[in-house]
Amino acid sequence: MGKRVKKSAHVYYLSFDNMIAFFVILGFLTMVVTQVLMLNDNIRVFLNSTEKIEGININTYLSNDGTLELELINLDKAPKAFILINGDPKYSFKEKKLKINIKQGDLIEMDGTNYNQTLYVKVIDSSDNVIEPQKTAVIKVNGDIEVIGKVRLR
Repeated sequence: MGKRVKKSAHVYYLSFDNMIAFFVILGFLTMVVTQVLMLNDNIRVFLNSTEKIEGININTYLSNDGTLELELINLDKAPKAFILINGDPKYSFKEKKLKINIKQGDLIEMDGTNYNQTLYVKVIDSSDNVIEPQKTAVIKVNGDIEVIGKVRLR
């Protein structure tokens, strides 16, 4: 009787089809890893060439300033109620009406934390170049900080 020869495990040959499949899978994995890395702002600068050559938005600095006129509806004055622009207290309601200067992208909020009662503020007027916050907007401030709006100018 002859000896039996054990068959070895499958041998994979380098064929054209195997190489194409390998490179497709490798390319897909590379794309997924790159997209995940693009989520991080610090790494995106190195991966995306347009991030390096694009600068700041020049329209932000060229647009004119705007004005808003706000009015307290339920009180004659509230000197401890502040209008916050980008988180900083800039104006207070020493009178019933208040006119504020705004710029593109400013976040306007009202701080009513010093009052236990509800305050109502209405945007009664704005300059012609103001898109948002819109005229006639009424904001209810219930002892906290409420957003009046983010400024958008023409």
